[in-house]
Amino acid sequence: MCRKIFRQAQPGQRSGLGRLSFKRTGMKRTFVILIIFLIAGVLPAASLKVSPGGFIVHDVIPGKTYNLQETTGVKLSIFNDDDTTHTYSLTVRKPSVAGKWEKGYDEIPEPGWCWFEPKEATIGPRKVGYGNLYFRVPEKERYFNQRWAAALGVMGKQESGIGFGLGIYVRIQMETESRADSKGIPEGLTALKPNLLHFEKFLPGTSQTGKLTVYNNDIKKHIYKISFLSEEKERPASAYRTHSFDPLPDSSWIALENKTFEIAAGGSFILNVKIRIPHEQGYENKKWEEILFLEPETGLSGFVRLRISTGEKDVQANPGK
Repeated sequence: MCRKIFRQAQPGQRSGLGRLSFKRTGMKRTFVILIIFLIAGVLPAASLKVSPGGFIVHDVIPGKTYNLQETTGVKLSIFNDDDTTHTYSLTVRKPSVAGKWEKGYDEIPEPGWCWFEPKEATIGPRKVGYGNLYFRVPEKERYFNQRWAAALGVMGKQESGIGFGLGIYVRIQMETESRADSKGIPEGLTALKPNLLHFEKFLPGTSQTGKLTVYNNDIKKHIYKISFLSEEKERPASAYRTHSFDPLPDSSWIALENKTFEIAAGGSFILNVKIRIPHEQGYENKKWEEILFLEPETGLSGFVRLRISTGEKDVQANPGK
């Protein structure tokens, strides 16, 4: 009898965020080129379990090949809880094969940009095996400022004429490096440049303004509406939040000239984002994040990350006192 069980990561099942990073320090400034946020929950499907249940990869540079294990020490752990040995095929598919995925992410244009070596894992009874994941985004300017989702499939192979058929899909959310100076128009129906705004050395009691360009790459016009992750009830923050940043305490600190706007087919719109932090004790030396969703009335939405790092005023002693 052929038994098939497929299981996909669900945002509500995720818990236990962790962080790993890979840094290049050959230049004066340290660039974090790969940050991974692990969702440590285990996805079960009968005698098959996979961990982590999903993860986010940030700051992927187009043209660079990444080996997840070598750069971070992370491998996809595959648990065979059966009493017999099984072989699992390891594949990468578009996320739609496993159902819904997080809003603001588009399907990865080509699943072949991610692959496993080897493509199979044979695991003994009550043992754990590993999937070694690689990924490389082609070196093209339009692939900066992207957010994509893919499904990593762990599928049991048919053995000795018996349909084993157990399978689990783990979701990977990939975000390429944000660049305001990238050439041309970014990929995607709703595209942003940059897709990450940094507000650094922010002093409480002051304000800063950032801007981004929103592109409508569709063949028809759209009306876009802006919403905040902190105000969302249906979207779990853990599926989006950067682990090293706390949520922005109050989204009313963000002032937008337009919370809705229209963009003609093939057109663009410059969105100004102004943030003012109240002058209150306890707001110094903080790292906050908020996410702004830009949703058309129909079609794919996008989002921009706002990262705020506050400082404190220098207080110099007066030698005359």
